[in-house]
Amino acid sequence: MARKNEHVQWKYDDKAMELGVEFYRQSEIPLDLLYHLMRSHRLNSFSAILLHSDRVDFGEFLKKHKRKTDLLYELDGQENICALFCQETQVDGGFYFIKRLQRLMENEGAEDITAAIVGVESTVYPVKDLMFIVLDTFIRARSEEEPESVLFKTVK
Repeated sequence: MARKNEHVQWKYDDKAMELGVEFYRQSEIPLDLLYHLMRSHRLNSFSAILLHSDRVDFGEFLKKHKRKTDLLYELDGQENICALFCQETQVDGGFYFIKRLQRLMENEGAEDITAAIVGVESTVYPVKDLMFIVLDTFIRARSEEEPESVLFKTVK
């Protein structure tokens, strides 16, 4: 007799769970702050972005190219995975930012970027749900069966 979960693909392996724990640990307070700014009408939108590259100095590269209002967190230094929260940025702005980073890296002969961009235009979802929307999108972007360099969505 087949078990109920045998037909469901398990996508949260140990590495994904470790990434989820680190993402939660580093982003819960910044996301609470961004939600507070949105609820008090001091902020209209933001984008939550998870990024990966094989570039050795990826965190430093991002620090050099992000805006002063963007919050950058290195989640996994060995895997070069970072989280970036961009204030007053909708999903298309995040997409164009990633495309600009890709062009800069290509000019230097570096590897490509994998990214999940979630544009946040309301506080309807609890912060934890938003974190897993971002994490799910990133895992899907990095999956072997659906490899995409950039996946994006908007949360309204």
